[in-house]
Amino acid sequence: MTHQALRYRDARSRGPRALTISALAAGLLLGTLPLGAVAPATAAPPTDLEGAYVLDQVGVLAGDEQRVQDALDGLFEAGDAPLFVIVVDRFDDALDGLAWADETAALSGLGDRDALLAIAVESREYATSIGAAFPASDAVLAEAENALVAQLRDDRWADGIIAYADTLTAALSTVDEPGGTPGEPGTDEPGVPPGGEEAPTEQGGGIPILPIALGAGGIGVAWYLIARARRKKAPVTADVDRQSIAELDQTASRRLVQVDDALTTSGQELGFAEAQFGAAPTEGFRTALTRAKELVGEAFRLRRELDDESPETDEQKRATLLAIITACDEADDLLEAQEEAFEALRDVESDLPGAIAEVTRGREAAPAAIEAAESTVARLRGEFSANAIASVADAPAQARRLLALVDTELAEAAQKQQAGSTSEAAIDVRSAQLALGQLTSATAGVQTLADDLATARTALAAQQEDLRAGIAAAQPLRSGAATGSALASALTAAEAALAAAPTDDPIAALERVVAADRVLDAQLAGAREEAERRATAEAALDRTLASASARIRSAGEYIAAHRGAVGAAARARLAEAQAQEAIAVQRRTADPMAALEAAQRALDYAGQALQSAEGDLRASLAPSGPLGGLGTSGGSSGVGEAIIGGIIGGLLSGGGGGRSGGGFSGGFRGGRPRFGSSGGSSSGARRSSAPRSSGRRGGGGRF
Repeated sequence: MTHQALRYRDARSRGPRALTISALAAGLLLGTLPLGAVAPATAAPPTDLEGAYVLDQVGVLAGDEQRVQDALDGLFEAGDAPLFVIVVDRFDDALDGLAWADETAALSGLGDRDALLAIAVESREYATSIGAAFPASDAVLAEAENALVAQLRDDRWADGIIAYADTLTAALSTVDEPGGTPGEPGTDEPGVPPGGEEAPTEQGGGIPILPIALGAGGIGVAWYLIARARRKKAPVTADVDRQSIAELDQTASRRLVQVDDALTTSGQELGFAEAQFGAAPTEGFRTALTRAKELVGEAFRLRRELDDESPETDEQKRATLLAIITACDEADDLLEAQEEAFEALRDVESDLPGAIAEVTRGREAAPAAIEAAESTVARLRGEFSANAIASVADAPAQARRLLALVDTELAEAAQKQQAGSTSEAAIDVRSAQLALGQLTSATAGVQTLADDLATARTALAAQQEDLRAGIAAAQPLRSGAATGSALASALTAAEAALAAAPTDDPIAALERVVAADRVLDAQLAGAREEAERRATAEAALDRTLASASARIRSAGEYIAAHRGAVGAAARARLAEAQAQEAIAVQRRTADPMAALEAAQRALDYAGQALQSAEGDLRASLAPSGPLGGLGTSGGSSGVGEAIIGGIIGGLLSGGGGGRSGGGFSGGFRGGRPRFGSSGGSSSGARRSSAPRSSGRRGGGGRF
């Protein structure tokens, strides 16, 4: 068996599929290999499909290419389910079939919605690698595999692939039919499209041979077929924003292959279009193709940067991959837009008499529409300013110029049609269609503006009333501390918008009033919130200040009564409480919210001062404390209370007699403090329908 690498290119980006014949097969065709020479079967490693939908490395599909193509196209159209096929002699001995299929899918950049069918002819085994999002259940996939194996056992390679694809197609097609059940087996015979007729087999190499076979008169048909196939673009497997870096890498690689192939096909389409319609009408196509090539070239440059030895962070990889996908999508959109334009031109040529008749009917209705537009513009000039109707002031005159262009193009089209120049006539008719469309839009736009002006006039009155109400509500709040300046500015702008609203241009006036009202509403909401917060703070401030003052008095009296035992911490907290109380009193009118915070701090500090003073007293009265035992017996209670109250201490410290020395110096030994002193010095210091490790499903086996 002679080895042939028959590669069917992507019908969704390079239709129709062309066949690329390997050097070995070409050698046989050219007579450079002896007849009967058969290359030995070899184990194939996992293979990059390089954008091909079918890669036959054995040659068993020769003669059945179109049938396989139709089956794969039918599956794609039924459920946006791309199926890729590869046929080899044997899978690499180091891998089982499932692993071989998974690695081939990964090398080929297949995504979650893509499926791969791999067939090894010599070793008589098959394997599938199914993306997690491929729209077929495990039961349907098992049924498809049964249909495949039934044909492969009889060496019906193409029929097996077709049966596999058709089973999936039937299941996906019944999902949308009333009463349909996903996964029902198909009824079509293998290889026969839904229409019931087997499509002719396409032959030939990479050079398109259909136009050559048809001659110059068939160029339009060939171009139409290629353009139609080109538009079957493979879908992106998932929203790129939700894809992982690995999935993005696969998507970017696949898009690069698809769009690069699309550039080649679009170049062919441009040649056909120029041959059919001439260079001038196709200039836009050529410009778009040039720009698309630039975008794809930049995408390949980014791909090379990712593949070089310099490492990138995950963020850099994601950004670069997204840039590649974006460039490919932009290039594809440019090409598709041009194809749609020429498809419209091709539609005109395919039914030139009908297109001429349709334009003629539209032309006959145009004068009445122009007269109505002229009447409406005249009325609008009397009611509104020139600025208000500027967009349609010249519309009637423009419509009359377009009507003259329609007449000219129709006359030229009729002459060229009589002369047999149908392609040139189609260009004239298409120009007349476009001119008539602009004429219709221009005249319709006049009435649309008239309706908009009437609506705006009514809406303006209501919006002005709403703005006046907002101004009235904002006036009492404009002096608020936090929002007064901003609210005052919004009020000024609102009043100016009311005063300057032009009644002869209601649309512009409405825009200004709405904008002013929106700003005023925002500032008013803030002012109202501030007013509510201020009122709440004022109500709470009186209560908090009263509580703080009472607590401060209690703490002060307690410390004064027991000053001999109370240390510096309690006194410091009391001083801070008094300072915060003063701040609260000072700010209560200007900033009640700040005053409330100060009053709350004063209350807290006063409570801490009292708590600390009580702790000092307990520590002093403890048996181990400096006054241990004093005041605990009846005979000495008077002395203890006097010392705790600071009376004796004050006298001994000179507070009453003016002496500077401590009267009990050396007394109360054992570490007790010298009363009246500063305290001395201180110290311190097989079928495997379940997802595999690759995340893909699939099955396989021998046949």
